[in-house]
Amino acid sequence: MKVLIVDDEVAARNVLSIILEEHFPELQIVDMAINVPSAVIAINKHKPDLIFLDVNMPGQNGFQLFDYFEAPDFQVIFTTAYSEYALKAFEVSAVDYLIKPLQISKLKLAVEKVLRSTSRAGMGGQFNILKEMLQVNHIRKIALPVTGKVSFVELEDIIYLQAEGAYTHVVTRSQKIFLSKNIKEFEYILNEDVHFFRVHRSYIVNTRYIRQYVKHDGVYVLMENNETLPVARERKHAFEELISNVLVGHKFK
Repeated sequence: MKVLIVDDEVAARNVLSIILEEHFPELQIVDMAINVPSAVIAINKHKPDLIFLDVNMPGQNGFQLFDYFEAPDFQVIFTTAYSEYALKAFEVSAVDYLIKPLQISKLKLAVEKVLRSTSRAGMGGQFNILKEMLQVNHIRKIALPVTGKVSFVELEDIIYLQAEGAYTHVVTRSQKIFLSKNIKEFEYILNEDVHFFRVHRSYIVNTRYIRQYVKHDGVYVLMENNETLPVARERKHAFEELISNVLVGHKFK
């Protein structure tokens, strides 16, 4: 696998190359670039399989690299010192990233994930979601990595999410997607969207699709797809406060 390192800091480039050569002999570092223009030249020349891309660089930042490629056929691991919000953008777009200063253990996990991957389909879409979210400062769409492909789903289309151990079912208006991602990761991603609420340890609901809130024979919500989902006792008060903001003047007893 051919690797390109893009970083404006000499020390960062050298440290990363040493770590990769020591721990991943199957990777071949074909070039190192100091900015976006030199990276574009290196990509066209060497056709790398994987790029380690710094985000904060003078002139053009790392995201602007993709303005030069209509359909990127390489994988990317971003290296960044971005804020917590921006890191959420990486999670939403299913793009790999490493926080500076780099930790060898996390670098190994990221590289091993790339080595296991057999498809680069949808990479362009993932980068577009990432750029869009960083520009508009809110989430509209989420990239869901499924075996061999990436599904791009509008948040408005998600009805609810259901935990199953370390996995999560994402139920939309048209499909049910099974992911090897813990529901807590989705809770972190969605916690700034007022329409999503974790009603139970196993369920996060999109309040847009709640048809009824029922408080006899148990406490549960009836969704637009006719499924009933439980509301946990410890989450009941916070949930009622949330929907009271929609039902003006209504007080739950």
